[in-house]
Amino acid sequence: MRISTVTMFEQSLNSLNRQQGEFLKVGQQIASGRRVVNPSDDPLAASRAVSVGQSISSVEQFSTARVSVRNSLSQGESVLNSVSDSLIRAKTLLVQASSDTLSPADRQSVAAELRGLREGLLGQANTTDGNGRYLFGGFQDSAPPFERDGDAITYEGDSNVRVQRVDGFREMPVSDPGDAIFGDIFDTLQTAIGVLEAEGKQVDHESLRQAMRDVDASFDNVLTVRASMGARLNELDAIDTVAGNRMLSYQQTLSQLVDLDYAEAITEYSLRQVGLQAAQRAYVDVQGLSLFDYLR
Repeated sequence: MRISTVTMFEQSLNSLNRQQGEFLKVGQQIASGRRVVNPSDDPLAASRAVSVGQSISSVEQFSTARVSVRNSLSQGESVLNSVSDSLIRAKTLLVQASSDTLSPADRQSVAAELRGLREGLLGQANTTDGNGRYLFGGFQDSAPPFERDGDAITYEGDSNVRVQRVDGFREMPVSDPGDAIFGDIFDTLQTAIGVLEAEGKQVDHESLRQAMRDVDASFDNVLTVRASMGARLNELDAIDTVAGNRMLSYQQTLSQLVDLDYAEAITEYSLRQVGLQAAQRAYVDVQGLSLFDYLR
């Protein structure tokens, strides 16, 4: 079988192109650090990598959501801690005010401090988060949940509980509505203030005792909500731990699918370089083959 010069030239050129393509492919892998640069490199691995990548994105999104929920819960717990301190002080003042030894001026002083505590509680009840949303307004979180009308303070939010998905199958309450936390507090303190500011030396002890019972009930309610928030924060920590392990597993799987073995790649790169140089030399040699070179 006779092989023409054209055939030899085409075979040499094809070999050169093939060797150059393989050499560039390995170079791209080393530059990117990935074994699978294009889906055609390994279609099965590329397909699985897309699925794992989507799982990683989902874990990252839920992680971001948990950060937001944790911030809201932590802020809410901090506010309720201050509310608890205010209620403890209010109870102490009411006990003092129940004594018959207090003068009218002393009772006026206690009433003034209770009024200050009431104002402070109103500010705490209308706390906003870092995004300008009111923590204790339910779904009505764009306006202050508690409004003042003279000495009366009314709740303008709703009783809905805002929730946010923090993992694949877990929706967590972000905050609690204000009417479930601060209900009987403002009215209770206002009633006590009215009793202490009333004219005369006699104190309405029964009204003060009822106020103390209401403050105790409010305090217990706040503690219950705080405990619930603390439990949710603990749950977020547990979810973070599980999600972290899941993320590590996904990342390891993705690495096994597409990441490059540098030692193997560098060895192949050297071999491809030698092959390319040989193909280039052969191509040059073939170009020089012609009967005319032997004619004088």
